[in-house]
Amino acid sequence: MAITQGLNMAAIRGNQGERTIYQILVENAVLNNFFTVNMDPPAEKSQRQLDPKHAAAIGQYIVDNPDEYVLGTVTYAVDTECPFEPSDIDDRLGVLTIPFGTNLRSLDGQHRRMGLNQAIDTDPAFAKDHTSVLIYVEPDVEKRRQMFSDMNATPKIVAKSLNVAFDSRDPFARVARELADSHPLLAGHVDKESRQVQGASTFWYTIGAVHDSLKRLERGPGGRVRNAAQYDEDVIRKLGTEFFDLLNDARDEYTRVRGGEDIVGLRSKTILFSSTTLRAIAGAVHDATAAESSPTKATAYVSQLRAIDFSPSADAWGETGFVTPGRSTPNARNQEVIAATKAITKMLRGEDWR
Repeated sequence: MAITQGLNMAAIRGNQGERTIYQILVENAVLNNFFTVNMDPPAEKSQRQLDPKHAAAIGQYIVDNPDEYVLGTVTYAVDTECPFEPSDIDDRLGVLTIPFGTNLRSLDGQHRRMGLNQAIDTDPAFAKDHTSVLIYVEPDVEKRRQMFSDMNATPKIVAKSLNVAFDSRDPFARVARELADSHPLLAGHVDKESRQVQGASTFWYTIGAVHDSLKRLERGPGGRVRNAAQYDEDVIRKLGTEFFDLLNDARDEYTRVRGGEDIVGLRSKTILFSSTTLRAIAGAVHDATAAESSPTKATAYVSQLRAIDFSPSADAWGETGFVTPGRSTPNARNQEVIAATKAITKMLRGEDWR
């Protein structure tokens, strides 16, 4: 059969509404050489601005996980129908030819595409892998822009807690799951799916908050971890166990709830059951123990933590901006969390928090 000059690929042809759509698997070497990232001039652009840092992070992820990286489908549009030769098996299966010089316009996945490019530069072996590509036939720039808007209007952001619950690479996530299931303070009281604990919930914290607290115990109030894999899981587990032992031993609020007191009512009287407060205490414990001349366990601060007033109206929270006057839940903005962390650190050291 006659094949038009161009890039010939096995494809599945279908329709979405009135548009023709093609699904193909492209070898990454071909993707790198033939499919641009997003080179359209501004007047014809139907994508967001490329963020080099985001692309670099994807590239590093691929390099760090060469045997099991996951790269979702990238989406392009072409201006005109491309020649398609159906097979004898099914007229939806066949050979798609993208003629040389065809405008391939990136609609979704430019950061994945650039990240893959950078990964191949680091390790050419990635060029032999494949990436899924979806091609729409749509010549109108306004309609392409509407397609981009439609594709990004409905996705639901996955809660951090769910990511932590499913992440098997991150040692902080593995320890967070372990402690959530087995530590006497946490077992049965950690929400493993929601972004935040609702006021009417019987859960105490999210697993995302447990995860963040472990990072703060290791790294300090900022909790910034660039490469989680480099951290020792046993050390993380030790720090986490001691921290939650401290909370369990120092605060009777947990005992009272386990004894039957209504946590919903108690939340109006204390900020202790806030995931944001948990993060602040973890950062403070890190700073308090780091300031000691010799290694100190978190459990050394039982009496100091027991003495802290965690009622929403306490002066420390109002003056640091951690709790807005008249409210009972802490502010999660970094500035206020850091201010509260510093105040708790001073109180753990037996100092005036001001």
